[in-house]
Amino acid sequence: MKFISGVDSVVSDVLLGGVTMSDKDKVWPTGLTEAESEEIHRHLIQGTQIFGMIAAFAHLLAYIYSPWLH
Repeated sequence: MKFISGVDSVVSDVLLGGVTMSDKDKVWPTGLTEAESEEIHRHLIQGTQIFGMIAAFAHLLAYIYSPWLH
């Protein structure tokens, strides 16, 4: 699909916030740098681990205090 001359840059500016696939500092299609995406990933993993620990603790408490599970 061939765009009209000049429309490519408008589409890039509007839809991708001015980030093109040729921009070496950004990871396509998110528009984040490698460092930013690694930071988000690290926080996502930490949040998942904390959620897992809370869930495991809640299940342990449910097992201890539920008479029908014994």
